[in-house]
Amino acid sequence: MVFLRRFFRFVSLIIWFMMTGPLAAPFMFGGWKSIKRVSRITRLWGHGITKVLNINVKVHGDISSFEGGLIVSNHMGYFDIITHSSVFPIRFTPKKEISRWPLLGWYLSLSRPIWIDRRSKRKSQETMNAFKETMERKIPLLVYPEGTSTDGLHGLLPFKSTPFEAAAQGNFPILPILTVYSDPSVCWYGKMSLVPHVWKVAGYKSIDVDLYVLPIVHPEGRSRKEIAGIVHDMLEKEYRRIHSERQQGAVEIA
Repeated sequence: MVFLRRFFRFVSLIIWFMMTGPLAAPFMFGGWKSIKRVSRITRLWGHGITKVLNINVKVHGDISSFEGGLIVSNHMGYFDIITHSSVFPIRFTPKKEISRWPLLGWYLSLSRPIWIDRRSKRKSQETMNAFKETMERKIPLLVYPEGTSTDGLHGLLPFKSTPFEAAAQGNFPILPILTVYSDPSVCWYGKMSLVPHVWKVAGYKSIDVDLYVLPIVHPEGRSRKEIAGIVHDMLEKEYRRIHSERQQGAVEIA
């Protein structure tokens, strides 16, 4: 049964990629109108994948008042991208190394992401300009300021402040969201191999994920480090609250 589930899902994903890829291809080389259209296609892409893999995304809070800016979340692996893109029409900010991944790197490039190259100061400035121009056009920009993925069980790592620079300069709104998976084995982090992990979770009957939407933060003249600290503390506080409630619930059930 599990093997058949995996087989069906992989076939369905291939078909879905073949359907959505051509939708984005015409906008690979256009201007900002094309990028905005691709962000909407990205949401369709993510929504379809959640249906294929039976990922149940529950949003706690109101996202209707967020009309573009910086979306900030804790990070626990590639499932975050699928989850977040199913809810928001976003522009990705993946690491440059991912662009060299076979097939996946090419496919992700269709979404017109802003590739992050931390080894080049010149590229860093270009990245900040791209961040600013994206948010000026009210295209939601997704960042994971922890800089790497975690197991989701030990709080949040300290935030790198660089992703907040453009928001601070342009006074763009920042939407913090806390991502919580019901099953920690969904998380992909450390030195885990990608293919075995994908094969394992593709066999799961369903995956439940909760997105907790926190109040929008406005920079209001604060430095990027101050903003990074404020957003981190908000998410860390929410993380402690959620996990405390879940532990108490588990004890009561037991």
